[in-house]
Order: sequence, then C-alpha cells, then structure tokens
Amino acid sequence: MSAGHRGELTKVAIHASGTRILQFMGGDRMLVLGGATFALYLAFVMSLRYGVWYGIPASVAVWVLWIALMRKLGKFDPQVREVYMRHRKYRAFYPARGRFDAPSPSYNDFR
Repeated sequence: MSAGHRGELTKVAIHASGTRILQFMGGDRMLVLGGATFALYLAFVMSLRYGVWYGIPASVAVWVLWIALMRKLGKFDPQVREVYMRHRKYRAFYPARGRFDAPSPSYNDFR
C-alpha cells in the first residue's frame, strides 16, 4: 500500500498528561477532602472538650497521617475509591465462595 492510502495506520503520540488520573494532594479527591472535613470536625470537637492546645495538634496529626495514607494509596492505585465502590456494589450479587464444597447461598422464593 502507498503512504497516502486511507486504510493505513497512522502513528499518533499519546501524552501521559492526557491519560493520567487527576489527583488532589497526591490522593483521590473525595477521600482527601473527606479527611480534611473530618480533621476540621475533630479539631472543633476536641477543642471544645479538651481545649485548643490538645484539639488542634491532635487533628493536625490525624490530617498528616491521613494524607500520608492517601498519597500511598494514590501511588498504588489512583482509582482506589472507584474500585472499592464497585466492589461494594457487586458483593451482594457475587458472594465469595473460596472452594468447591462451600455452602451455596440461600435465596428467598417469591412465589
């Protein structure tokens, strides 16, 4: 075939920036913002109960640990939240049975 033939494949550069999963602070956006909300709530509640000198450092420590965990999860699997949500959705339909002689699940008969 000639170079001008339309059926021939064309090489197209696929840039990593176009296929990369977007993350916020190195982790999944919803999980990071949920952790920030929880840390702020923890700071408020602990500051009311134990005082500002205990509430703020405790919530900062929780926030730092949460971000470290989310960054590690983000490097391992950028779509960890979507995978987990899909797992939760399908778990009722496909129960885990690890061996052949495992008991079968019982389903209600709606006759």
